[in-house]
Amino acid sequence: MNKKILVIDDEDDILDFVERVLKDAGFVVYKAKDAKQGLIVLQTEKIDLILLDIMLPEMDGWQVMQMLKSEERLKKIPVAMLTARVDAYDKIIGLKEGAVDYICKPFTADDLLKRINDIFLYIEKNNL
Repeated sequence: MNKKILVIDDEDDILDFVERVLKDAGFVVYKAKDAKQGLIVLQTEKIDLILLDIMLPEMDGWQVMQMLKSEERLKKIPVAMLTARVDAYDKIIGLKEGAVDYICKPFTADDLLKRINDIFLYIEKNNL
């Protein structure tokens, strides 16, 4: 069965690019422009990976991470930060909060796919 990935980002061009790249690679993709839309998807779909932007309207990515990790049903879903914030402090915070990866914008299609495939490979090898 194809892996389901939820992309939460408020930039349409990023959402469309990531969707195209991932769909072409065989993933099922759900898009959300903000945390509220993302949470609606999470109520109805079993998601295998979340790509989460930090800078979102209303609720930022850090708040979303904290909420995901506090809910039993959602806390095991791996989250990779997908963001333009490139300083080391943000990366440390993201990984400390439980992110499995920190993907900096801009990125290429090849880089995105490699990182996502590496995440799924790691999960599979470690029975997570």
